[in-house]
Parts: sequence; C-alpha cells; structure tokens
Amino acid sequence: MRYLNRMFKLKYVLDISDSASRARQRMAFAGLSFLIVFFFAPGGAIVGSNARLVFMIALGIYFHLALLQSWLISNRERHWDKIELPSYCLDLPMIAWGLVVAPEFLAPLSPLIAVVALIRGIRYGPCMLACHIGLGVAMVSGLTLSVPYWQVHLELVYANLFLLLVLPVQFYGVSVKIQASSRSLRQENLTDPLTRSLNRKALENAVWRMLNAKEPFVLSFLDLDNFKMVNDTLGHATGDKLLKRISSKLSVRLRAEDKVYRLSGDEFVVLSMGCCRPDTAEHLGQRIRAAIAEAIDYTCPDLPVSASVGVLQVNAFDEVSLEKLLASADQLMYQAKRTGKNQVLVQTL
Repeated sequence: MRYLNRMFKLKYVLDISDSASRARQRMAFAGLSFLIVFFFAPGGAIVGSNARLVFMIALGIYFHLALLQSWLISNRERHWDKIELPSYCLDLPMIAWGLVVAPEFLAPLSPLIAVVALIRGIRYGPCMLACHIGLGVAMVSGLTLSVPYWQVHLELVYANLFLLLVLPVQFYGVSVKIQASSRSLRQENLTDPLTRSLNRKALENAVWRMLNAKEPFVLSFLDLDNFKMVNDTLGHATGDKLLKRISSKLSVRLRAEDKVYRLSGDEFVVLSMGCCRPDTAEHLGQRIRAAIAEAIDYTCPDLPVSASVGVLQVNAFDEVSLEKLLASADQLMYQAKRTGKNQVLVQTL
C-alpha cells in the first residue's frame, strides 16, 4: 500500500485546492447531465426506465455531495476528505453509467473520459496518466460491446479512442513542465522570502490537516528576547542574518517531522508530530531554545539576546482553530518572558 501511495501520489489527491476544484467540476458535470437528460428525454423516458430514474437520483446525490464538500472546504470545516476519496474513485464510473443508460443524450459528454485522464496525468504524473488511459480504453471498449447505441455510432468510439490514446500522450511532455512550474509556484507561495522557512499560510494548511485528522501534535511559539537591540546596534542586515541562521539551525537540529514556520518579525512556530508526553514536549522546547542559542552565539555573542518559548501540546480537537492555538501559545510565550526571559513553558490543551 505504501508503494502504491508513492507511485500514484494518492496523498496529493487530498490537497485542499485540488479537492475544491474537483468539487466544483463534479457539480458542473452532475448539474449539466441532469438538465440534458431532463429536458431532452421524451415524455416518460425517465420514469419509464428504472435505470435512468436511478441514474437521475444518483446524479442528484452526487451533486449535493459535491456541494457539501465545497461548503466544508470553503468554511474550513472538517471531514471534507471523507467525501473526496470516494468521489474521486466514482468520477469515471458516474460518466460511464450515464453513457450506458442515456447514451443518446450524454454521448457529447463522452470526451470527459479523456479530459479526466489528461488533467489527472498532468497533476499527478505518468502512473496516474497511464492508469486513467487504461480505464478509459476499458470503458469505451465495454460500451462498444454492451450498448447498442455505441455499436451503431462507431465514429464516437473511434473519436474517444483517439482522444484517449493520442492526446494525453502528446500533451504529457507539456504536462511535466506545467507540473514542475505549478509545484515551484506553490512552494514559493508557502515560503517566507527572507528565511526560506514555511510561512503562515503553510502553517494554516498544516494545522487544519492535523485537526481534521485528530492527530496529537505540539505547537511551539517562540519569540526572540531583545531582538530590537540587534537591529539598533549591529544593523538590520545582521538582524536578517540572525533570523536566517535561526531558521537554518532549527531545521538542522530538530527532527524531520518538526516543521519550522516564520510568522512575522522575530516570531517563529515549530509544528511537531508525535509528541504525546509532557516530558517530550519539554525536551522539544529545550532543543528549540538550544538551537536558537547556537545561532545567537555565532551572530551576535556580545548582545543579551535569547528566546522565550511557549510549547502547547494539543490533544483536544473540538472547537479548536489556528487562531485559538496561536493565541494560547502566544500567551504562554509571553508568560515565559515575564518569568525572566530565555524560558520554556509547556501547557497541554
């Protein structure tokens, strides 16, 4: 299963922006298919056919599931991913079902099979492209063998096979470049320009995913003590250099599961997975403080600069948001400053 996840990049299927776009596409397909069959089918053609009636009901459910998913994503609610994976697997079967029960009305939508293969190949790579081309060819072949309408209209069969076998392959070279450019732009959008660590938007996405999965994590909020003295004494260039070194030291000294985010100024957040015990959270806070001390000693050893760290261990997930978590961790950090600075305080939520 791990190999399949890596080969087909299934984890990227649950990317929130991709899922939101697919939800809108499903609404468009379901709504358009429903309207075409409803308005163009002659009287009694729907009610008189159990298969078509069930298909129309299924289209309505499919549309409302996509609408619900779109609403959950736009409102940053949980459980949208529980809709996405089944819907992702049902996209092609829904198209094929419509081409079986109402081919005379929905045949113009048959190129969607090739379009889905092309779009997902562009987004998720060659394995997904090959998989969808194979599924598409199997669907068109099945329609040709089992549905009289398709046996009569062989020009539609040839057109769809041409679209499936020629266009995706021809466009794949272009898709690789688009994918690389998209990945670069997305990474740039989530990166702090000064320190090259992750930014607040990336933190919002990561925390939302963790809250949605209900996985315990630790959010460490840190702020430099007397950082203004660095800018006033040694200049802003040295201050920027110190921030870069802090980001670099934190990335090197902490685990691969610990991600560093810069919020603004001299405020950073470290998001850690798998820290379930208070003593582990305390040890994490001390490691963060030690890594920052190394960067300070290297950049401005003669100035009384240090770091105050508020470590928030999150085990509760109901009625919790990023704003609440940051506010709690921020209060904890300022409490550490009030107790003498250069301190680590831990609290469980």
